Amino acid sequence: MSSPSDVASGFSISGLLDESSLTRERFPIVEIDVGAIEGHPANIAYSMDERSIANLARSIEKDGLTDIPLVRKLDDGRWQMISGHRRLEAYRLLASGDDSFARIPCRVVEGLTDSQAVTLLHTANYFVRALTVTERARATEALGLEAERLRAENPDLKGMRTADIKASMVYEQTGRTVSPKTIRREEKLAKVINESLSRHWAQEADEGRLSASSVDMLKDLPKEKQARLFAGRPAGLNKKETTDYLKEELGVEEEADRRLVRILDDLRSYASSHLGEASSADRKAVAEIKRLSARIAKLVG
Repeated sequence: MSSPSDVASGFSISGLLDESSLTRERFPIVEIDVGAIEGHPANIAYSMDERSIANLARSIEKDGLTDIPLVRKLDDGRWQMISGHRRLEAYRLLASGDDSFARIPCRVVEGLTDSQAVTLLHTANYFVRALTVTERARATEALGLEAERLRAENPDLKGMRTADIKASMVYEQTGRTVSPKTIRREEKLAKVINESLSRHWAQEADEGRLSASSVDMLKDLPKEKQARLFAGRPAGLNKKETTDYLKEELGVEEEADRRLVRILDDLRSYASSHLGEASSADRKAVAEIKRLSARIAKLVG
């Protein structure tokens, strides 16, 4: 039966990237034509933007290739990248102007199953390079498919939470610890970023430039208002200063109940958009708001 540790089964990142003679013998480094290596379909989860590839190419041209990519040979003889897609693209960019980069050194990992290849790709990306919040979440979400397969094969895992299995796979393949709580928090935050934040705020949060409290203040606001807040933000604010800016703009006291802030925002929106004679239902609602406001004022006064 499979378990989270079986997924690694001798193919850990820490083991593959060391320079012991045993590693060199078992996983030899060969030079492969950059045009002969295919990307792995699962790598679509990660950014391959041209600017970062160009920066990486300049770094490789100056300092050389510091991390050797991992590849496997498919049954039909094709080469497939496992870890190192950005390095491969950087080499291809350099090769367009310098033939010395037409071949890239790669460590060949034989005997990988498709499941092991996918798991290795995501766990490698999780630690080998800097990821945005959403990229890290996509990595662990992708591991969830493997976790479900393991749970189906091994009855002992049926009571184990998916995040715990994911954390175990990351540890077995990288030798580094990530807590199940962190995995759940990052996946939840990525969902908020993708679904509840306006485009510019989402980019700020994704790249780690927004505090959790800033995200919490923004997530329930209309995206039009979020856009206005972003446009009005002074340039050059750091993470804490951005949080303070949002608190001031939204009238959030240090310990304010955000439910009240959202209610106040809704009332302001109603007042600014209301046209014509108020309906009977609206007048009753306003009367109830006044009554509750008076009651709250006594409580906090």
